[in-house]
Amino acid sequence: MYLLNAVGTLVVALSVLTSGCSVLANKTQPVKIACSEPGATLQINGGPTFTGKTQIEARRNKIVAASCFKSGYYPSQKYISSSLSTAGIVDLASSFVWVLPAIGLFTPGAWDLDETDITLNMVKH
Repeated sequence: MYLLNAVGTLVVALSVLTSGCSVLANKTQPVKIACSEPGATLQINGGPTFTGKTQIEARRNKIVAASCFKSGYYPSQKYISSSLSTAGIVDLASSFVWVLPAIGLFTPGAWDLDETDITLNMVKH
């Protein structure tokens, strides 16, 4: 009975330790966003507004939508998507040997935003 408990504990410990590097990575990533025209209104994901530029902590596995508005200029919009990070690629490759690293692919740490320093260009009417 003692041996069975020890083996069970070892299996659980190994499962947690090998569940993928992505599980340990940060869920967010810093992103700098700016409008090309000073004084323009910048809006992120349809939420809060900023004047000109800002830096946010964005979730790695979510699309970031940025918009700039200013009188006399056409609105400018940009969507930033994400791709598999290095940790996500390692988890994917490791899952062919041991299934548990695939769990990491379902966490934000398995992804990186495609761009982290964005300027939205605005054009006059």
